Amino acid sequence: MNLQQQKLMQHLPLGQFVSRWTLLQHGFSSHALDNYLKSGVLKSLVRGIYMRQESKLSWQGAVASLPSMLENTVAVGGMTALELQGFAQNLSFANQRKIHIYSSEYCPVRVKVIFKAIEGVELCWHRTSRLWEKHSQDALFLSEHQWQDGVAPMLVSAPEQAILELLMTLPEEISFDHVEQLMQGLTQLSPRKLDVLLKNCKSVKVKRLFFLFADHLNYPWRKKLDVNHYSLGSGKRVIAKEGKLDTRYQITVPKSFVGE
Repeated sequence: MNLQQQKLMQHLPLGQFVSRWTLLQHGFSSHALDNYLKSGVLKSLVRGIYMRQESKLSWQGAVASLPSMLENTVAVGGMTALELQGFAQNLSFANQRKIHIYSSEYCPVRVKVIFKAIEGVELCWHRTSRLWEKHSQDALFLSEHQWQDGVAPMLVSAPEQAILELLMTLPEEISFDHVEQLMQGLTQLSPRKLDVLLKNCKSVKVKRLFFLFADHLNYPWRKKLDVNHYSLGSGKRVIAKEGKLDTRYQITVPKSFVGE
């Protein structure tokens, strides 16, 4: 293996992919890249996206590859983040695993095509602008998940951020009972992190639902969050049809979640 190929291996770890543009930026010539494709050193996933020939495509490798491809923060969040951190291990899921990814960017068509080639997973892309005033890249809310030795880690939402991301999808993608099951495991959430996230959250629905569940479970961390410090908007919101109005948070939810 010559020095140029060694350099290529450094920029393209096993299991990950990279864009042609990125490799050109790192000093590889178009002629050299074309030769690597012809000789079988590289393989093309979609136009302009390459992997090493011996690499196997996985959703973890795809997620780890996305920040450099998009030049933006891309993180696993919501349900998938909670699963990876052990908060959903005892719950049953469908055979087709949904991979929830969060970014301020729109999902490129090439990324959708790549994920369709990964067996057993379904890509669920969420734009963070719907949830946050500004998408934080602070390590306080994102951690690195080392899915394989010697490769770039995936970014994963901390549990405090992941549960708020998850609430955004209720009830369209997840039920009230399912959320309650998940939150029963979140006994050690950080009030400091939650305070920052709730102040940065621009979804009235998410904030009201969060306090509804937090009150329902009554964990010690709930006592350190003063609901009056967060903007919960005004007016009534219907979250569950044929439910009952919770007068504390002015949301219609299943009757079993309405406080006395």
